[in-house]
Amino acid sequence: METTFNIEDHKDKFATPATFAQCEALGWKFGKQPNGKMNHTTASRVKACLLNEKSAGNLSFKQANDLFKKKSLPKKYVDSIAAYLEANS
Repeated sequence: METTFNIEDHKDKFATPATFAQCEALGWKFGKQPNGKMNHTTASRVKACLLNEKSAGNLSFKQANDLFKKKSLPKKYVDSIAAYLEANS
């Protein structure tokens, strides 16, 4: 039984919007601190940002999958979160 996700088996989903599960998992990934503890505030902000991008049609299934390979959140998402916080503080 294979336990890893092979995106090549899901080429039909590449152009579809990212899933809620992908956005949530990416929030957890980028919300983890260097000491191994979870920063729930950061995780929640990342998830919300990605869900907003998904709703706007700017985050596809493939793009979300590619984010799992990155070590840090791309600048455009960091800037989006900062702009949101600035506008709503």
